[in-house]
Amino acid sequence: MNLTPNLTLIIQMVIFLVLMVALDKILFKPMMRVINERKARTVGRREAAANASTKADTIWEDYQKGLASARSQADASRMEIIREAEGRRQEITDAALKEAEATVAKLRADIRSEAEKASDKVKAEVDSMAKAMAEKIMGRAI
Repeated sequence: MNLTPNLTLIIQMVIFLVLMVALDKILFKPMMRVINERKARTVGRREAAANASTKADTIWEDYQKGLASARSQADASRMEIIREAEGRRQEITDAALKEAEATVAKLRADIRSEAEKASDKVKAEVDSMAKAMAEKIMGRAI
């Protein structure tokens, strides 16, 4: 076996190098460019999706906070209305109670006055009747 380089080996090496350069310019570089562009687009879209997801989460949290705030304000307003209504109810009840007490006091005073008048009238009649009976019993005027 003869292991000396001959012309065929050199020609094959030149063809290999020319083919490598040609394939690098025609096939490998464009293919790597397309792969890198796809990778960049994929990374960009993933980042955009992550940003959109983060933004959506932020919007959702803001919505939840706003909703909680609105509920809290509504509860506070409702409680204020209830307190005002309770106060108004108490005022009306107190006013009605005072009016009823005044009416009862007036009626008691009227009854007492009428009773005194009736008592005075009865006493006057009793006196006149006693006098009339005494006159009849005695048979003379007193």
